[in-house]
Amino acid sequence: PLPVGGRSGMVLLNYDSEDLTSVVSRERCACGRTHLRVRPPCREDDRVAIGMAHLRRTELEQAVFAPGNMADLTGEYEAFLYGEGDAGAVLRIGLECRDPGACDRTAIQDRVVEALAAHNPMLGAMQAGGELTVLFAFTGPGGLELHQIRGRPKRLVDRR
Repeated sequence: PLPVGGRSGMVLLNYDSEDLTSVVSRERCACGRTHLRVRPPCREDDRVAIGMAHLRRTELEQAVFAPGNMADLTGEYEAFLYGEGDAGAVLRIGLECRDPGACDRTAIQDRVVEALAAHNPMLGAMQAGGELTVLFAFTGPGGLELHQIRGRPKRLVDRR
């Protein structure tokens, strides 16, 4: 054990070789800490490139789980990216509704698209410019493709 006031090193984060992050500050903290401050890491395999933009699974989750959506949704979702080139890219988001007949699909779609654009303005600009089309598919519980696949489901799949 260290004496009171003593200092010791510690592992801050366990990084994978495919984690992406950046240094926010190298400055000494007012409390005396000297280690780097970094942005929260994200996984390289959890993002897809759409033109010059990158869509991360966490951004998609923030959009799907936007306030107001979870009253109708189960929390299960999947997204597939198709196309690109002259026709533009198509992002198809599958959402699982508690009751597919009663959920307000238009409001959910609007909230998801708005949240995606807020979290990733470049994607919002691509959608406004016709370079990205976002489509939605609503199913009942157990109706998503990920339920048919064994193992850990992949939520964001690039099918181009």
